[in-house]
Amino acid sequence: MQKIIRNTKGKDIAGLLVAMALICVGILMVIVAINHFSAAVEQDQDRQLMGEISSVDYSINDTVERFDSQLKALTETERFINAVEVWRESGFEEELGNLADNSSLGNMAAYESMFITEKGRMVFSTIEGKNYSLGEKLNGDIFRCTDSSGNEYLAVKSRLDGGLSCFGVIDVRGFLYATKKQGNGKPESITLLEAGTGKLFREDTIKKGDAESHFLCEVEKAGVRASRSYEKKVDEGRLTTRVLAVPSAETENGIFAISASSDYDVIDSLIGSTVTKLVVYIVFIAIGLFLVIMILLRSRREKQMVDEELHRLTEKNKQMEELNKKTQELAHHQRLETIGTLTSSIAHEFNNLLTPIMGYSLMTLEKLPQDDNLIYDDVLEIYNASVKAKDIISRLSELSRKNTEMVFKPIVPDDLVNKVLHVTAPALPKNVDIFRDLHCSGKSVEGNETQLSQLLLNLIINAFQAMGEEGGEITVSTKVDGEHVVFTVKDNGPGISDDIKEKIFDPFFTTKESGAGTGLGLAIAQQAAEDHKGYMEVDSGEGRGTTFKVFIPKADTGLPEGYEDFLMETSGADIVDREDIKKRI
Repeated sequence: MQKIIRNTKGKDIAGLLVAMALICVGILMVIVAINHFSAAVEQDQDRQLMGEISSVDYSINDTVERFDSQLKALTETERFINAVEVWRESGFEEELGNLADNSSLGNMAAYESMFITEKGRMVFSTIEGKNYSLGEKLNGDIFRCTDSSGNEYLAVKSRLDGGLSCFGVIDVRGFLYATKKQGNGKPESITLLEAGTGKLFREDTIKKGDAESHFLCEVEKAGVRASRSYEKKVDEGRLTTRVLAVPSAETENGIFAISASSDYDVIDSLIGSTVTKLVVYIVFIAIGLFLVIMILLRSRREKQMVDEELHRLTEKNKQMEELNKKTQELAHHQRLETIGTLTSSIAHEFNNLLTPIMGYSLMTLEKLPQDDNLIYDDVLEIYNASVKAKDIISRLSELSRKNTEMVFKPIVPDDLVNKVLHVTAPALPKNVDIFRDLHCSGKSVEGNETQLSQLLLNLIINAFQAMGEEGGEITVSTKVDGEHVVFTVKDNGPGISDDIKEKIFDPFFTTKESGAGTGLGLAIAQQAAEDHKGYMEVDSGEGRGTTFKVFIPKADTGLPEGYEDFLMETSGADIVDREDIKKRI
């Protein structure tokens, strides 16, 4: 007992360790899944920020190109050239300023002002009292520009005649503000970093040491785009921000490095709530699975108990059925033995009566005058009738004889059918027609004649009984099918339903009334076919008749001895002349 308890404890500890290992693996998998989910969310956020950066980059590049084309188109118009001439000759600036402010260039959102320089010195500005100084050249005809207050701009250059240059001023912060309003509004801010100068632009004021701006400078210096999440202080507390920065080397405009940032707290809270829901759902699923497993285990135990009880009862039922079956078989065999004994006795008595009838009729035929045909025919009919009766009695004797040994010999299928039909002829109902279709006169099978006769006899008698009072037709045929000889008994009776057809070969199964049949006919027939290494098939259905086919292997030993002489006679044929009578005598 102690050993059993110790083994049970060991199994419990092993099971507990396995359960803990599974729990640890499950927790680890949940953590990995959460990390993957967070990484996927960050990647999706970066894709959105990259879309904003690409939009701003495209807007900058498109604005600068359109600004340049609009400036050149304005400065090349005859009206503008004339206004410049008037300004140079008379110093009249109003016309020149109106042309710039009211042109398509002046209607652009990025337009700040326009000024003209001569030998690098500003000589005209559309904003009175505002001076601009050019910085270094950034890209093509684009220059860095500052006003007297130190505000940073971009200036696009267009050359004029007489050594003059016209510059259109782009307000970067105003341009950024307009660009953000046109976007989807998701990013918190867009920051530009002027390539080469490190000058930062944003639509709002850039605070000293701003983490986003500092990160953009690092990315511009490294020359590779990057993303980062960081916290910053706001009035309500602290805010997590996600930033994506792209260096100027990777932008289309080539002038600015660009960064975009957005509030990451919403995403972070979404991840947190999702993780919480995931854990709760997993707990619910685990509890549900545990309950299902417990219910299944309980159901399985109950089912096992029911199955065991059912198996016990089934075994007892089988034993009772087997005992009942053996009892019925014994009683049936006793009845058959009694019937066989009675049949043999009756056949013997009939033979004793038929012998003098046949003998005296032959003697009478011998003594009749040759010209007395009328009496001769009458006596001949008596003799032929007695011959037929003797043949029928001999068939009955063969069927009732006990077969203590299974003796197999060559049997001609057609001859066997003819003999059986002779035996069944007296039982043929008046309203039933029977036909033969025999095609095995030159073939043979190895078999026991008594068993095969009883097989065919059972099938034919069953067909008689199936016809009932309505009558019909029965066809008994033989043919060769490959390596088998096929005996077929076909009727056009009412047929057999599908639910009954599955049971017809079961011993003692019968559809007849109590006492009208033993239910062994088809079972014996099937056993006889199997004893001859053959098999049976049945094709039937309600309202379309029944066909039984018996397949018996074809024999290779040839025809029975003396069969060629037997073919010269017809089994049970009438004797029609005196020479035949002499041979018989």
